Amino acid sequence: MPSRSLLSRFVVATVVALGVVMGAGMTCGVPPASELPAPEPAKADMLGPGDVVEVRIFNEPDLSGTHQISDNGTIRLPLVGAVDAAGTTPDQLTLKIAATYNERFLKDAEVSLFVKEHNSRKIYVLGQVAKPGPYAFDGKMTIIDAVALAGGTTKLADADRTLITRENDGKQLRVVVRVASIGEGRSPDVLLQPGDIIFVPETPF
Repeated sequence: MPSRSLLSRFVVATVVALGVVMGAGMTCGVPPASELPAPEPAKADMLGPGDVVEVRIFNEPDLSGTHQISDNGTIRLPLVGAVDAAGTTPDQLTLKIAATYNERFLKDAEVSLFVKEHNSRKIYVLGQVAKPGPYAFDGKMTIIDAVALAGGTTKLADADRTLITRENDGKQLRVVVRVASIGEGRSPDVLLQPGDIIFVPETPF
């Protein structure tokens, strides 16, 4: 999983590129939203640095507690120490914790895990919106949800030329989304995944 500093540099580079594209009026060559790959379920569920999880072990209150995944991708648990957490799903981490305790201290540990904060899963809503910036990705989120979180578009927005940039299999993909048409019910909404960058351009007129 990329570090947060690497992700920040990726976002900045993408924003600069988007500014050049929009300033040059080059969206005519960008594919439509229908060509955007479907969100990756595993990526949407994956844990990362900054996420907060609550671990409960049945009949073991001293071993239960709330933990934040560190920048190096681990959580520190009583008795066993550091456990790799970043890059796993909640179910995978639950099984890993149970196996770790069963190997060394417990027999048939019953572990429950709850994600309290999804700080690593973000989308970025930029350009002509009221409150541009990063936002927590919350489960099944669409582009309309994202624009609403950012306070809606401004009067200068050209919402039907909105761009989504998505990293997929190591490649950066970019599509045009007709956000105004979606809001009017004339186009289908678009599902997002963590890491997506939404850029609402300024109208050229």
